[in-house]
Amino acid sequence: MMRRILIIVAAIIVIIGLAIGAYYLFFAPKAGTLTVGNPFANAGSSTTTPGGLTEGQGAGTIVAPNFVKITDGPVAEGVAAVDVNIAIPTNGATTSSSTPTTPDVDVRFIDRASGNIYSYIAHARTLTRRSNKTLPGIQVASWVPNGSMAYVQFITTNATDGEHVATYALPSDGNGGYFLEQDLAEARVASSTGLFTLLTSTSGSVGTVSKIDGSSPRTLFTSLVSSLIVYPAGNTYFAHTKASSATFGYGFQINGNSFTRILGPLAGLTLLPSPSGKSLLYSYVDGGVVHLAVINIATHSATALPLATLTEKCVWADEVTVYCGVPTDLGSGNLPDDWYQGAVSFTDRIWRIDMTARVATLIVDPTAVAKTSIDAVSLTVDPKEDVLVFTDKKTGSLWEYDL
Repeated sequence: MMRRILIIVAAIIVIIGLAIGAYYLFFAPKAGTLTVGNPFANAGSSTTTPGGLTEGQGAGTIVAPNFVKITDGPVAEGVAAVDVNIAIPTNGATTSSSTPTTPDVDVRFIDRASGNIYSYIAHARTLTRRSNKTLPGIQVASWVPNGSMAYVQFITTNATDGEHVATYALPSDGNGGYFLEQDLAEARVASSTGLFTLLTSTSGSVGTVSKIDGSSPRTLFTSLVSSLIVYPAGNTYFAHTKASSATFGYGFQINGNSFTRILGPLAGLTLLPSPSGKSLLYSYVDGGVVHLAVINIATHSATALPLATLTEKCVWADEVTVYCGVPTDLGSGNLPDDWYQGAVSFTDRIWRIDMTARVATLIVDPTAVAKTSIDAVSLTVDPKEDVLVFTDKKTGSLWEYDL
């Protein structure tokens, strides 16, 4: 009797196993296939439609009055915000000669997954893909002011010598791009006609300037310091040593091969020059507390500001106005190191600082108006100070606020 029961149980188990196998073989949803290979094998011919991006009118998600989430997925840090005039449709049609226009802002950004360039018209809320060139994994982009080209950086890997930083000049229509020197630490647009690049090694760093198309390069400086962050500003350049709470940092103005110290020694020091280079916004850490201040280059007078944040969370709109993402709680972590490494994140409010009056005004609190926590980086303002665009460091999503 017992033997018969065991035979029956075994038969049932076999039947169940066959049924499960048949389900997974014929009916279960198939998993996607991951292919690893040369990311440029099909450059210029992508038909990828990145998730969360729908072209046409009504793009983005309105989360509060004047506040729009442009993308759900991550974008490369660095956008262009260009003032434009767009045509107003007349009876469902437009003409090239007589159609009335209205001012708007063209926000150009790069989808991180695909490298496709998109144009988002802020007030009209229309989204258009401008290029379908496949450059996956772009992390940062530095744009020509008119949005016609971006210098993008991403990691490439090959079996011969491992990982390298690739820098690519990417036109906004995706056509005619080219690679720059490998393993550049920085590639920043210095003006509408100039490009600055930085190459670092264990023996120091070399800064080079060229025309915007990479022609006519010349060495700006050579330095024994390899851990530099350099910012073009007006007709000059500023630099600071890479920030850490564990070491004192210094800020410099660069004149040829001459480095004039302006700031330091200060722990966790970072700086951000005004457009002309006449003022420097800087942040530092003292006794575990983050401080924000501004220094006048001509007079060397420094003034503490009424908010505490990091300069990477700020942007100069003009010579007297700064917008910053200001954490509601900076915590007691090891800043800025923990934030750089992703060990901590912040919940920001967006503030405007008037440098003349030394007055800070709250612009928007995403948590209060949209129940959304944003760790704001890569802030950008259009020339007319119409919209503010920023990226959430936690998700990589792109946001826009109508000023």
